[in-house]
Amino acid sequence: MRNRVEQPEINSHEQQPNGEGKTYLVSPHESLFDPRKERIEWWKNAPEKVKKYKAGVARDNDGNFLYNYPRGSRLIIGDKEKGEDVEVMDTCETPWADATVDRAFQELTRKNRPINVLERGFGMGITATRVIDHLAIHGGTYTVIELNKKDAAYAREEWKNNQELGIERRARPRGAASNGHRINIEVVEGEAYEETAKLAEAGRKFDIIISDTYPLTKDEQGVNDLKDLETLKRCLETDGVFTFFAYFPGTTAPLELVRKQGDLIYDHFGENYRVSPARVNPPSDYKYLQTDTGPVRILPVVTCWNPRL
Repeated sequence: MRNRVEQPEINSHEQQPNGEGKTYLVSPHESLFDPRKERIEWWKNAPEKVKKYKAGVARDNDGNFLYNYPRGSRLIIGDKEKGEDVEVMDTCETPWADATVDRAFQELTRKNRPINVLERGFGMGITATRVIDHLAIHGGTYTVIELNKKDAAYAREEWKNNQELGIERRARPRGAASNGHRINIEVVEGEAYEETAKLAEAGRKFDIIISDTYPLTKDEQGVNDLKDLETLKRCLETDGVFTFFAYFPGTTAPLELVRKQGDLIYDHFGENYRVSPARVNPPSDYKYLQTDTGPVRILPVVTCWNPRL
């Protein structure tokens, strides 16, 4: 968590035997203060913007040519003038997102029926759009949970309409029926853990679950998509596929899960997972994929199947 806004002290009033009231100050570090809930509220209402950038050249610390990167866009949540802005997603990650979705559909054993997909974290809709490409072939449903109000509104009011209008055009080049397949799109506005629990309680099942949330507290980094796997498994078909985006800043071996990730995956899927590479060309100023030794260009595609019941 960056630059957390301090919680003001809260007055608590206790009635004394003589009828007079006595005021106590409750420390924000006590039970009435929940930093995660505070962060949820911040993320929910934070402004968002998309920053466009031109194509360029990435170089190493000595000025040597590394690669060209294309023009693109970056999603930023927050307000820099108020002390915090978070780089959430960049179009340079499209090959990573596409490979993740492609692998998830490839791992499905039953493909001769409509496929139901749940995604957590809409962002710029890069992953979502790739999912619709596949559903244009198979038909099915796409449900996405998004916490930020403005991102959710964009998904619901603009992206969804564009996808529904373009389904026939998307289906035809991939050999589907000329009128395409029916795809139901649902945008759920809310916090991922809470909304997933509601889906589980309602008995909703999905063939593919893709989790790409942003860590709301420091201790969640790297495992923010895995901490509620017990609930997620209740939403996953027994032959379904779960995937998440395992890389986070500080990861030193991109094609290996860090221990805290590996332990959670093993607890819930055993050895039924695979990690494969995706190559990206990040812009030089994209902090998420820059390290002291240079840009990160290989990212992990993780797929898990046959959850332990």
